[in-house]
Amino acid sequence: MNKKIILALFFSAEVLIPAMAQVSYRSDLPVSWLERGKQMYSVGNYVGCTDQLTRYKSLSDDPRLIEEADFLIAASAYYMRSPQALSLLQQYIQRYPASGNLIEAQFMEGNVYFFSGKYASAVKKYQKIDIDRLTPDNQEEYLYRTGLSYIKTDRIEEAKPCFSALVSVGKKYKEAAVFYNAYIAYTEKEYDKALQGLYKVKDHAEYGIPASYYITQINYAEGRYETVIQEGESLLARHPGNEFNTELNRLVGESWFRMGEDAKAVGYLEKYVAATAKPLRNSLYSLGVALYRTGDYSGAVKELSRTTNKNDALSQNAYLYLGQSYLKLGDKNNARLAFDVASRATFDKQVQEAALYNYAMTIHETSYSPFDESVLVFEKFLNTFPRSRYADRINDYLVEVYLNTRNYNAALTSINKIKDPTAKILKAKQRILFQLGTQYFTNNEIDKAQREFTAAIALGNYDKEIKAQACFWRGECKYRNGDYAQAAADYRAYLSSTRETGKPIYGLAQYDLGYALFKLRDFSQALEWFRKYVASSPSGQAATLADAYNRMGDCLYYNRQYAQAESNYAQAQSLMPAAGDYALFQKSFMAGLQKNYQAKISGMNRLVTDYPQSQYVDDALFEAGLTYLQVGQREPAIQSFTKIIGDFPQSPVARKAGLQLGMVWFNAGESDKSIAAYKQVIEKYPGSEEAKVAVDDLKSVYLEMNDVSTYADYLKSLGGSVRYEASEMDSLSFLSAERVFLKNPAQTSADGLVKYLQSFPEGAFTTAAHHYLGMWYYNNGEYEQALPQLTAVLQQNDSPYEEDALIRLSDIQYKNHKYDEAISTFKKLEIKASSTENRLAARLGILRSAYELENNEEVIIAADNLLSDTKLSPQLSTEARFYRAMSALKSGQKDKAVADFKILSADARTVYGAEASYRLAQQYFDEGNVSAAEKEINRLIDAGTPHQYWMARGFILLADIYIGKNDNFQARQYLLSLKNNYKGEDDIDSMIEVRLQKLGEN
Repeated sequence: MNKKIILALFFSAEVLIPAMAQVSYRSDLPVSWLERGKQMYSVGNYVGCTDQLTRYKSLSDDPRLIEEADFLIAASAYYMRSPQALSLLQQYIQRYPASGNLIEAQFMEGNVYFFSGKYASAVKKYQKIDIDRLTPDNQEEYLYRTGLSYIKTDRIEEAKPCFSALVSVGKKYKEAAVFYNAYIAYTEKEYDKALQGLYKVKDHAEYGIPASYYITQINYAEGRYETVIQEGESLLARHPGNEFNTELNRLVGESWFRMGEDAKAVGYLEKYVAATAKPLRNSLYSLGVALYRTGDYSGAVKELSRTTNKNDALSQNAYLYLGQSYLKLGDKNNARLAFDVASRATFDKQVQEAALYNYAMTIHETSYSPFDESVLVFEKFLNTFPRSRYADRINDYLVEVYLNTRNYNAALTSINKIKDPTAKILKAKQRILFQLGTQYFTNNEIDKAQREFTAAIALGNYDKEIKAQACFWRGECKYRNGDYAQAAADYRAYLSSTRETGKPIYGLAQYDLGYALFKLRDFSQALEWFRKYVASSPSGQAATLADAYNRMGDCLYYNRQYAQAESNYAQAQSLMPAAGDYALFQKSFMAGLQKNYQAKISGMNRLVTDYPQSQYVDDALFEAGLTYLQVGQREPAIQSFTKIIGDFPQSPVARKAGLQLGMVWFNAGESDKSIAAYKQVIEKYPGSEEAKVAVDDLKSVYLEMNDVSTYADYLKSLGGSVRYEASEMDSLSFLSAERVFLKNPAQTSADGLVKYLQSFPEGAFTTAAHHYLGMWYYNNGEYEQALPQLTAVLQQNDSPYEEDALIRLSDIQYKNHKYDEAISTFKKLEIKASSTENRLAARLGILRSAYELENNEEVIIAADNLLSDTKLSPQLSTEARFYRAMSALKSGQKDKAVADFKILSADARTVYGAEASYRLAQQYFDEGNVSAAEKEINRLIDAGTPHQYWMARGFILLADIYIGKNDNFQARQYLLSLKNNYKGEDDIDSMIEVRLQKLGEN
């Protein structure tokens, strides 16, 4: 209770009535007005007095009597409590500084301030007064009002002598002096002295009730809770409307709380909290704890949350109880946050110990800590409280945490601190290394993944299954890096060390081993493992099974077992008709090898019709054309070759088709058409091997026509665009430089190629020389030197080196952030690519470059192209989908973006999945769907992710959600947890500070 408020209740207006006096006067003289005024003043007729004396002043010229009249007029205004009283008194004091009434006027001036509650101003006036010059009655008034003004202005020491004097000599204010002396003793915690005085006035009409309340306050302060309850409840019953009752409810409630009667405490404390706008934090804490103990956990959270706005011991205790309340409510996430805050405070070591233990256990039970707390918090507990009664239990749990944590790096650091790890610890370490490897692999960090899998394997057989799986995944890493022999060895190691034949990974190992052997061109062994995979794999894996049948067909084809190959291709096509273009092509090709030409033609034509977007359409047309020639059907052959040139002019097959047309027309005796066909190849593809063949074939046509001069003129017109002849010196110089370079690629051998280019700038082998140099510089990371060499290669269209040059040039442009140039080169590569791998690389390059340029339309098209490939790896599929989602979001296609984000967010192990989950939640929040946003972020927290930046952004978003709900406590919890646990050096810190400042903290 505010002491000043209490004291205000004891103040009552005083009416000062002067002694009455009898005066006589002559009504016919000016002085008679004065005498009548004085007589009216003496009987308290201040209005009449003022009127008479004002009239007198207008008639008189006697300064002495006018001074007396001015005093009486000011005094009348004072006694009437007139608004003009203060100004009249101040004018009088200023005008008559030597007046005999000066002290009384100054006392009145101070009293005006006192009566209006301006106690500081009253004190200033009272301090100027010599008390000995006041009348005895005024002296008592002076002491009381001066003392009370001191109390009102918190100048207790100066108030003491005033009330001490009144206790000794006072009459009217003696009881008041006893009360205020007791009050002063109460404020100075001299409770025995205070009680002596308070009991003296306990039955006083004016001071009895406040004295009783102060007695109750003292009993509470001295821990006499039973007395507080007894007297407090009695006071509440006897004085139900008293202003002290709000505070009294608090005292009684706190007393019941300290006596362990929580149910009784709740009722009184709730009344107190409801009746005051700013309840004391201690009482909110007591109420929250009492509610917790009586099972009202939601109520406990509500009240305890109001006590945590300061960094002190009370907040530390409150957070501990908040954590327990949240646990009872099943909200482990908020429980973890509360225990975290309590465990970081050091005001109360016992509370810190309990909070840290509960924090550790909550993390352990949820099997996840958003910001890598799991291992670290157990270590912190053992380091901070090594002799804790929980220490043995924590040690046991630490091993379990090693096995369950997702903070693999922290777990490894912790284990590596152990000097003599047990077998149980080493088993946990082996599992952690394996999990860390899979995490790196999921995020396409292949070299790091291989390192961790190798470390897991090196630990031996602590966990045989983990060791076996590490062998498989290391094989995957080596396969990705093109080390097929070592990949095959790892796959074999896995298959030989596990009996889990029914597991998907076992079948996948068979399939991958088949692929590794296929890459090594060990087709017989590859065929065996693909067959094992097909025999053991469920029919539901149609896409992979179809691919295995295709590879089996390839193996049989390379082993010249064409009929069996055809059968396997047919099986592949039946399993995946929608993606059966390759199988259909190969099946038809096998039919041709078995001289079933009509079946080959039929199959190739069917591919063109059924799979118009297939990358094999141009090859199918070409094979159909060749087969038509074999069976003597010239016209459909010509149509096939012509269609290739018209529809696929950039395809390498188009050059071959041109040669075939030239030959067909020549054999048909159509020399002009033959010449036109050969010239088209020469002029459209001047750098190609087919152009050189066309030059030789064209020579045969002109010889047949006996028109060698025309042929010679044509060659001259080419101007060197087709280098069909090389001088002996040219050839010898290049071949010598080439042999040295290929035998030992080094700077000195590369210099030999440079010298060749300087000697033969127009030589027949300049493109090849530029190719070798471009590849040398590129492979050594000398991109600036590689650029002009690769550019020179591309100046010779359709050279055998064009595709390689496009691959390297596009990569350099991308690495140099020249994304516009890179897109153009990637698009050329997409057209020129002769392999699926290079075509995929081109499309991926287009996607990434367009994303960097924020060309949203181009990104979406590129992503669609990639995602249409049924054989796209999961990692690339995830990347393409993410870029498409972000570009759709930026271009206002929110529904499309959300659809992709939902798919991506299912796997938060990848950086794309983690960001997608956050973006999805942010989108919900921006749309006003707060519940969906909160649900999505909580799902991310529960699932966990190694990508802590996006987890941190999720926490920031949760804080924004709670700020929007006016739940500042929850917002503060998330922000403080993030501030304490997030270790990244980025923009998260500034986001936290902005929001804490908004909440009134920093």
